[in-house]
Amino acid sequence: MNRALGWTNLVWTDVKGAKVLIVDDDLLIRRKLQTVITKFGYETRTAASAEEADQWMASMRFDVVLLDVNLPRMNGLEFLSWALARDPELAVIMLTGLDDPELALEFFQNGARTYLVKPADPAFIRHALCDAVAVRRLLVEHNESFAVGCPSEG
Repeated sequence: MNRALGWTNLVWTDVKGAKVLIVDDDLLIRRKLQTVITKFGYETRTAASAEEADQWMASMRFDVVLLDVNLPRMNGLEFLSWALARDPELAVIMLTGLDDPELALEFFQNGARTYLVKPADPAFIRHALCDAVAVRRLLVEHNESFAVGCPSEG
């Protein structure tokens, strides 16, 4: 008997092979996040700036970007827009010390998957990452099947 999947099935999906880019200008936060996220089974890279993140994104495709709001030379909202223009399927999780519902709403309206306030409990980070990877995989699967199923215009 076929059983329909629900959100709880997707949230705890296998994360093997999922890639996370951690973008934060604070070295200690980057290192701590990388240690925690790697223990969850993700492949991680870190960047201290938007420019460094751009270099990583040019060399490999990420499933999730964990993004600080305050970055040098480019703020998180600018980076969010730039990153989603580059890869619309990318899941972006904002991680910031700013507990500001209006700011969170602005990020959601511009494509962020979720908004976590530092210091975020590792259990919340794990849940947010699993959710982000599940949704990204659904988008990728949908877009690939749509591209295969629809003839191109000629």
